[in-house]
Amino acid sequence: MPDTPNPSLVSRLVRAALLWTAPALITGLLLLTWFYRDTVYTSFDDPLESAVTALIASVEVTETGQLTLSREPLDPRYQQALSGRYWMIGQVQEDGSMLPLVASRSLYGESLPITARDRQRLSAATGEVVNMSTSGPNEVEPLRIIAREVRLPDMLEPVIAMAAADRRSATRSIQQFAVIALLVMGLLTAGLLAAIYAQVRLGLRPLFALAERVADVREGRSTRLEGRYPAEIADVANELNSLIAHNRNVVERAQTHVGNLAHGLKTPIAVLQNEAGLGSKVDANVVNRQTEAMSAQVDHHLRRARAAARGQAIGLSCDVDDVISALARTLPRIHRDKDVIIDVDGEAGLRFRGDKRDLEDMVGNLMDNSAKWTRSDVEVLRISDDTNLKITIEDNGPGIPDAEVETALKRGARLDEATPGSGLGLSIVHDLAEAYGGSLELSRSALGGLKAVLSLPRAF
Repeated sequence: MPDTPNPSLVSRLVRAALLWTAPALITGLLLLTWFYRDTVYTSFDDPLESAVTALIASVEVTETGQLTLSREPLDPRYQQALSGRYWMIGQVQEDGSMLPLVASRSLYGESLPITARDRQRLSAATGEVVNMSTSGPNEVEPLRIIAREVRLPDMLEPVIAMAAADRRSATRSIQQFAVIALLVMGLLTAGLLAAIYAQVRLGLRPLFALAERVADVREGRSTRLEGRYPAEIADVANELNSLIAHNRNVVERAQTHVGNLAHGLKTPIAVLQNEAGLGSKVDANVVNRQTEAMSAQVDHHLRRARAAARGQAIGLSCDVDDVISALARTLPRIHRDKDVIIDVDGEAGLRFRGDKRDLEDMVGNLMDNSAKWTRSDVEVLRISDDTNLKITIEDNGPGIPDAEVETALKRGARLDEATPGSGLGLSIVHDLAEAYGGSLELSRSALGGLKAVLSLPRAF
């Protein structure tokens, strides 16, 4: 199954912008059309409402109960048959139809029908103007009617004064406006999308530049990410530079270990080659010593390589108190031949930026060494600064003379051959501390014995 391409951040941001711009533009289009429609119909209704007012003002009831007008509306279209402009004063009959009492010539003897619902609206309006829609005398033209129900003197039933006009012109005007508004909104949408796309591309340009700088590092054209970046991604660039430097250090350490191993094996291999050249006169003791030396070199550099790998690992951390507390409980039981008192003091809650097993090896070797040589007391102090933590271990044993401190840190060195051990303890601590970018310092303690100060990177 082929891998699906990763979605573009630019397209994602443009689509996100479209999610709010499209509804906003559509809403604006609808509101503009509605306002324009309201304006058009307001202008359309004004002359009709004036005509209704004029009809009511000029209507008269004769002695025979007939209606006459003292003055008809002046618009000449009221005089033309089926012109699209009509007026009428009529009454509602029992069957619900409208009976014209007096009407414009343009009606050509027809009536203006209104629905039962509109008749109810007129009755409820109590003399106010009501607008409605119906079909014209020829049942083709759609009419807009302005009507008003009034009671005339000497008439038992109310009459309805109506003025109507063909509303197709108003409808066409509204439709034309809607089309033009739609085109304008479409162009505005396209312009906004183009502007949003350009803005997103411009805003993401530092990210594109950062990707190019990373590619330069990968291809070997640069050793780090150069350039200035906005505050939002400056931290990312700095972390990438730290990661690049970290990888470079890992490679350099690996090359150093390989070089040291090759150098350490060179002499034993040369001796073995010389012995092999002697044929049957090969000295087994010489072969054994050289193979042991080679094995020791391999073990030593493997240990350093593993320590360096863990020391350069990202994201590892452990609690210092857990390790020290466990050792403080265990070591007095191991050294039961003396009443060892281990006093732990200093800052609580410190964390070591590294592997817990390595911390146990380092602190365990130092505390075990102090418990082995002390007369009674071992003091452990934990302190820290902004980047490092320090674990100080002191005892009141014989200590190590200053002249022999460097010897004590060498691999396999033993200052007292009568005491059991391999001589690797302090060397292991020294190698592990260096692998983590820390250090081990040995000196005379105020208690009279050895003072070991282990400095390691701190985690937060």
